Amino acid sequence: RTTHYPYSEQMMDLADRLGFMVIDEIPAVGLFFAEVGLERRLSVCRQYVQELIARDKNHPSAIMWSIANEPHSRLPAAKPFLRNLYDLAKSLDSTRPITLASQVGVDEESFEFLDLLCLNRYYGWYTQSGQLDEGLPLLAAELDAMHEKFAKPLIMTEFGADTIAGHHAQPPEMFSEEYQVEMLTRYFGLFRSRPFVVGEHVWNLCDFKTPQGVRRMGGMNLKGVFTRDRRPKLAAHRLRELWNK
Repeated sequence: RTTHYPYSEQMMDLADRLGFMVIDEIPAVGLFFAEVGLERRLSVCRQYVQELIARDKNHPSAIMWSIANEPHSRLPAAKPFLRNLYDLAKSLDSTRPITLASQVGVDEESFEFLDLLCLNRYYGWYTQSGQLDEGLPLLAAELDAMHEKFAKPLIMTEFGADTIAGHHAQPPEMFSEEYQVEMLTRYFGLFRSRPFVVGEHVWNLCDFKTPQGVRRMGGMNLKGVFTRDRRPKLAAHRLRELWNK
């Protein structure tokens, strides 16, 4: 998944050659639907969709289009706005599924017409912090509710834990490499128990720079399974085990 913008054409060429399958996403992050400026935002997002599909439609690696990341979908204007983008994308390419990555979950009304469900969740991190025993049942209940309501395949498009490379704790605690491993292992176990969960995207491949903030030590998002300079954390080795099973 190209989070949260189209990647370079060189990256798409590499994906074609190496056999990566890409969810190609427009740069529509945290869309809000207040009336002021709504028509302008829709026009810009339509342009995003048109330009992305025109550029990447002949790449065999592009298997799906994503029309938003974490839109504020509970506002009344959200559903027709997103339906407009969906219909446009379908008119330009009827051969590929269309989705978005939701932070709303079961209340995401656009899942009624989107082809596939994508969910971002951080139980055990931003909520139920450090308490996986509390967070995992909530995630399980949410996944089951989404399946019951929409009956469509689901991909977990974001989940993970900030991890300081070289910080260890036993039993696992937040920010330790062991906690990241524990979270990923337990999330994977939950996904494998639900056949309608057809894929997972760990957030994130590598640590990356962010604006400064109280949740961003050193101005970094540390959820990478590799450091910013591509040194593996314990989680990278654990993922290799999980994906080779």
